[in-house]
Amino acid sequence: MKVKVCILSMQQIDNMGSLLQSYALKKTIEKLGNEVEFIDIAKRDEDYELLGNYKQEYHEEREKDGIIGKISKTDRYTLNRLKIKRKSIEQGAAFNKFRVEQLNIEKKSHQYDVCVIGSDEVFNCLNSGAWGFTSQLFGNVPEANKVITYAASCGSTKYDEIPVKVAEKIRKTFKNVTAFSVRDENTHKFVAKLTDKQISDNLDPVLIYNFNHEVEQTSLPEMPEHYCVIYSYYNRIHTAEEIDAIKGFCKKHQLTPVAIGAPQFWIKDYIVCSPFQCLKIFKESDFVVTDTFHGTIFASKYANKFAVLARASNKNKLLNLVEKIRMKDQLMSNIVEIEEKYSFWKSKEKFSSIIEEEMKKTVQYLKSNI
Repeated sequence: MKVKVCILSMQQIDNMGSLLQSYALKKTIEKLGNEVEFIDIAKRDEDYELLGNYKQEYHEEREKDGIIGKISKTDRYTLNRLKIKRKSIEQGAAFNKFRVEQLNIEKKSHQYDVCVIGSDEVFNCLNSGAWGFTSQLFGNVPEANKVITYAASCGSTKYDEIPVKVAEKIRKTFKNVTAFSVRDENTHKFVAKLTDKQISDNLDPVLIYNFNHEVEQTSLPEMPEHYCVIYSYYNRIHTAEEIDAIKGFCKKHQLTPVAIGAPQFWIKDYIVCSPFQCLKIFKESDFVVTDTFHGTIFASKYANKFAVLARASNKNKLLNLVEKIRMKDQLMSNIVEIEEKYSFWKSKEKFSSIIEEEMKKTVQYLKSNI
């Protein structure tokens, strides 16, 4: 008899990593013989009031005076910003198509045997989306008979920073969770402060799922012959130092900088693509520069050469990730190290053995708790 499972995750976020981790977890659970659907994050007024509109701020990671979706500046990149606005609409449509065709998000039931909360930053209550703080993400899922987590992360949130009333609510709600799985050390410490239950450490679904079939079956959009992928959040690579270093590096090595997933105002080639095409673009790249968690995962799995910048907002999870998967050699402390990283080829053998073992751990955890 199939177990009816719902995944509570970030599948509604327009982000390659959020969509691919949702897909990977869905497929992994289905391969164990279960039926899988998605439920959406719900804002709960009584929870929301505990934090209100509070969010951690990382102003240095944003383009000054930038407003998403608007032309906020008149500069030498103004024409490019206009083109990006149009392409962003196309990219949004590609994300929606993936949700409908690959995640089947329109299928909804009223009751489930098990809810799996995760992966992604489902515990990041100090930097959450429009829903603010919601106890739903911490186990308050009345439509499920049982609740577990898988590779959950609290991102930049730390236990010592959350208000007492929020901690009390999480501690109470965590009693509904029968099994805990987290994906980084900071989240392990966070959860351990709020429950006495055993905590499993597992890798993100994108790492443990084999996308080879999906990547082989997809075709690439039109691409430059030789290119460097710039994978970051919307205009996060915006300082003159970082722009000049990357542009100079690409010019030296005759690589065309291309932005995927989200635009960078200074890059002419913003490539609209599906999540599977995104992985293939990484695979066919000459080099990758990224400052995101999932960008690092994509590069670790598919790129031969890449460099990673850790930001204040993601160093908790990103530094732990490169340590776990033995990719510390690709980490830059400063953008000026990009040339040095270009000479490194990643270590595939060690990485593959780690992933193989982690796959077994994931299957064992899910089999035991669903």
